[in-house]
Amino acid sequence: MKTILIAHNYTENSFASMSYYLAHHLADLGNRVIFISHNPFFKEKEIIKKEKGEIIVYSWSTQKRPTSIKDVLWFSKIYFKYKPDVVVGHFVGANISIAISKILSFGRAKTFAYYHTLSDQISKDQKHSGIKHNMFFLRKKMFYKLFCNVVVCPSELAKLDLEKYYSVTKGIVFLNPMKDRFKGKTDNSENIVISFLGRLDPSKGILDLVTAFKTYCDKIKTTNIILNIAGTGSQEKEIKELIKNSENIVYFGGLPYDKIDDYLCKSHFAIIPSKVDNLPTVGLEAMMNQTPLLISNATGLTKYVEDGNECFKFDSNQESMVSIFERVESNFNLQPQMSANARNTFLLKFTIDNYCINFSNELLK
Repeated sequence: MKTILIAHNYTENSFASMSYYLAHHLADLGNRVIFISHNPFFKEKEIIKKEKGEIIVYSWSTQKRPTSIKDVLWFSKIYFKYKPDVVVGHFVGANISIAISKILSFGRAKTFAYYHTLSDQISKDQKHSGIKHNMFFLRKKMFYKLFCNVVVCPSELAKLDLEKYYSVTKGIVFLNPMKDRFKGKTDNSENIVISFLGRLDPSKGILDLVTAFKTYCDKIKTTNIILNIAGTGSQEKEIKELIKNSENIVYFGGLPYDKIDDYLCKSHFAIIPSKVDNLPTVGLEAMMNQTPLLISNATGLTKYVEDGNECFKFDSNQESMVSIFERVESNFNLQPQMSANARNTFLLKFTIDNYCINFSNELLK
């Protein structure tokens, strides 16, 4: 039996469910899993007994982001109590849990840090400069080099990004999974519904998408395409201004997580126009909901789908986006089969079960 510590969010109802189910899978195999949850927050530890193993759920010392000396001291007590053999860290929870485990174990703990967000993407969305930014970058580079045995990359593009920015070659690719919530397809609109879901930030290519669609509508006055947009972000005001006189564009604002499946199920296609992106969650959610993709070649997900099968691919520029609308409208007869193919691709490559089996094999080596 091994002791495995996971720092993420202990929940079934978000992207973080990958870690929830991994914890249960590892415990079912007879291991002890210490799970430190940032959100939801647990005031008292919870113990889940399994037939062979167990899960012990904690939260950090406060509901704030775990970055303080108090969090370091609190985690040190957790480490000495359980002495985990393996540590898996996501987002901000990775820094303390991985670094302190490596130090206190004298290097013996095997550590896995997740590389969720591309540095290329951060550069587009946040205008960093100056000494503070350089210090954060150097700190992260030292963290990967000194404290991480493995950096888990959700796509091959993420692995290349890690090597490009941090000169770290210890990346390993495990595709992010998605909990299967599919209940049935409902795309019965008389129009062709193409839906965007995500952050309204520069890396997502949303301004070019809207501009390209307006160009297409000016060119093809009789188009049956409706473009839905859902999300919030730094470009929200610009988007609202750009679409205020457009009859074919509908803005939904930010959607609650429990409304996402319905939104995607009612779409004929989900569009991902990103300038750069890792393995966009909305792509997995769309395929899970039997919705084929219109996907930019600049995403990590593009490598794992086939043009003309469960998606149509395009370059993330306005000219190519105009062409993708033309392609959709002239080949809409292919949509039913692409819809079925999207669901099949999800079941083949992106299920929780596949992820748990493949990742646990790596953790337990």
